[in-house]
Amino acid sequence: MRLLTPIFCALVLINPFSAQGQDAEPMPAEAPAAWAAALRGTVDVEGGLMRLAAQREGLIVEVLVQEGDRVEAGQLLGRIDDEVARLQLAAAELELTQAQTGGRMAEMKLDHGEAELARLTEMAAAHAIPRKEIDQASQTVAVAKAEREQSRIAEALAQNRLAVAQLEVAAREIRAPLAGVILRSSARVGDATSTSTVTEMFLLAPDGKRVLRGMLDEQFVGQVVPGQSAVLISERMAGVELKGRVLRIAPIFGTPGQTRENQSQTETTGVAIVLSIEGEKASDLILGERLVARIGG
Repeated sequence: MRLLTPIFCALVLINPFSAQGQDAEPMPAEAPAAWAAALRGTVDVEGGLMRLAAQREGLIVEVLVQEGDRVEAGQLLGRIDDEVARLQLAAAELELTQAQTGGRMAEMKLDHGEAELARLTEMAAAHAIPRKEIDQASQTVAVAKAEREQSRIAEALAQNRLAVAQLEVAAREIRAPLAGVILRSSARVGDATSTSTVTEMFLLAPDGKRVLRGMLDEQFVGQVVPGQSAVLISERMAGVELKGRVLRIAPIFGTPGQTRENQSQTETTGVAIVLSIEGEKASDLILGERLVARIGG
């Protein structure tokens, strides 16, 4: 019995059903998460990137920018062969000049006819000329008025043809619609462009606020609404946290134009979401880089 006593005492000390174990405080429950949803997204610019393509078919004759170049709104980036379009523009300018000259001649003819009619009218009042001459002068004035109207129509048509010719020249110029940075230049002098299949020539990142685009998992749908704050964590810059806010949530599962039926079986179902990116480090983010977003509860 003396040999068994130490063992018995040890069992009493570790017995979970002992009085000491019953009086011990329970372990505290794990604290609930301080955020309502989490997701991964990529940095984009508000409004999206702009893919600039040619409006007309032809050979590229000039490329004026490269990747990384900063451009201003309206700046010429490249040009397609526009020799024929410029010849048509020159012809339209000559047609307009001709129509304007014809208009001035019609005005002069009408002024002369009206002056002659006034002179003959005074003479007819004194019975110095026969009535027939008055009728002929009146007819001349009516014809001059019709010719003046015809010249105005011809001038308007010439102005329209000139505007079309100017648009054709402009359609062969690729210009920056907004100020920004050229991310990619696919244009090469001598390459041909096509309008049947869109030929991207430049990829432009317009100046604007950075946003985070991602997919909100189906389990979080309904728990997140526009206006909720978020913490954004950079996967590239360790320890950097940015602030954000939910801007928009798409009212459709999957990406726009894609339904559940044509989604992959392994693809996570969710809705597209856009968050703002705020903070001093926001300008250091690179387009396309990934961030983790934790949306507040």
